Amino acid sequence: MITFTLRSKTVFMGTAVAALLSLAASLSTFFLSREYLLRQRDEVAVTQVRAAARLAVSTLTRSEDPLEVLLSGAQLLPGARAALYQDGSWLVSGVGLATEDIPSDLIRSLESGSAGRQRVSIRDESAVVVGFPIQTTSDTWFIGVMSLQELERTLSVLRGALAIGGLLAIVGGGSVGWWLSRRVMEPLHDISSTAEQISGGDLTKRAKEPREPDLARIAQTFNEMTTSLRARIDREARFGAVVSHELRSPLTVIKGAAELIAAKRDELPTRAQLGSDLLGERVHQFERILNDLIEMSRYQSGGVQPVLEELSVKSLIETLCHRNGLDPRIIEVEDALVVVDVRRFQQVFENLHRNAELYAGGLEAIRSEVQGEFIALHFDDAGSGIPKGDYEYIFEPFVRGNQHSAVPGSGLGLSITAEHVRIMGGAIIVGRSPEGGARFTTRLRRGESSE
Repeated sequence: MITFTLRSKTVFMGTAVAALLSLAASLSTFFLSREYLLRQRDEVAVTQVRAAARLAVSTLTRSEDPLEVLLSGAQLLPGARAALYQDGSWLVSGVGLATEDIPSDLIRSLESGSAGRQRVSIRDESAVVVGFPIQTTSDTWFIGVMSLQELERTLSVLRGALAIGGLLAIVGGGSVGWWLSRRVMEPLHDISSTAEQISGGDLTKRAKEPREPDLARIAQTFNEMTTSLRARIDREARFGAVVSHELRSPLTVIKGAAELIAAKRDELPTRAQLGSDLLGERVHQFERILNDLIEMSRYQSGGVQPVLEELSVKSLIETLCHRNGLDPRIIEVEDALVVVDVRRFQQVFENLHRNAELYAGGLEAIRSEVQGEFIALHFDDAGSGIPKGDYEYIFEPFVRGNQHSAVPGSGLGLSITAEHVRIMGGAIIVGRSPEGGARFTTRLRRGESSE
């Protein structure tokens, strides 16, 4: 389905409106002009033929020769043709005129003693035929045939001029529509570009305020919203940092106490030993959650600066698999250079590996794929997959799948993983692997030497 942009709609509407207006104006102008010119031509023809008929009457009083009568009247009709009817006989002056060309309606009007006028087409030539009865006798008529070819040529030129004017109006309407859409869309494009940068994490960006008051108000509202959003995020980040800092001190004391108790574990009763083990496990879990919260607060405050370098992705994956005790046979990665922050990529790898171990029976394969300027690393697990309805929310903080609610965890691991990948200039998505399990795809930028 074709989707039209606002600019294309504006240009189309401008062109359509200009076309309709120019068509209406051109048609009305042409038909009004045509009617006016035809009426003027009819009046001129009637006046000329009346004068010629009067001259023919004057000649008829002096001479009974029909030819002399016809020629005397025809001399007042230069470039026209004339005909004289007298006593049942026709005389014609001019080439291309026959008595059959004279319309019967006009003849009936003359027979009744009235003058007549009619537009006809004689051998594909437009003409106006005017007839006057000569009053000296009841059966004598003088008829003049005035060509309309010159008027037709004038109307043809007028049609061409109006057509050209209509085309220019259409082009002008489209140009005006394009200009207006540009004036409107440029600020909107700037707001859209600014919003995209803000969604990428740069909350310092602001939209330019155009000169048009209405558009300027939109930009002002957008900037106010961005400022408010940044202030809110800063408050939340400060709150998280303060809470995390305040929790670390008592956690350190509790951890020290737990380690002290664990050191004397063998001297404790059985139930106390179980309590000591449970305490150590919970303290370790709490410490991991606290570290995750501190990491998230650092990302929210914008204080994370990655240390990027170009490394061989195959060597990096092999090293991390060896360090985490994974079978090297699951590695299906082609050698290429990627831009990474080693410490953060290690955390990404370990988070994905730990999630696969906890929820899906471990990693099934690690595969690579070149995608333009990126290298995609597919982490495929051996589980049953993740419901499509969870794809959109799984990387949000504290979100966990319903089927894994019994497994200990905070729901921050994938959120931090996504932030790590984003800060390295990449992205991470979730899908389904060819084997039916979950597939976490990490896209990393390719090194310049790989291109």
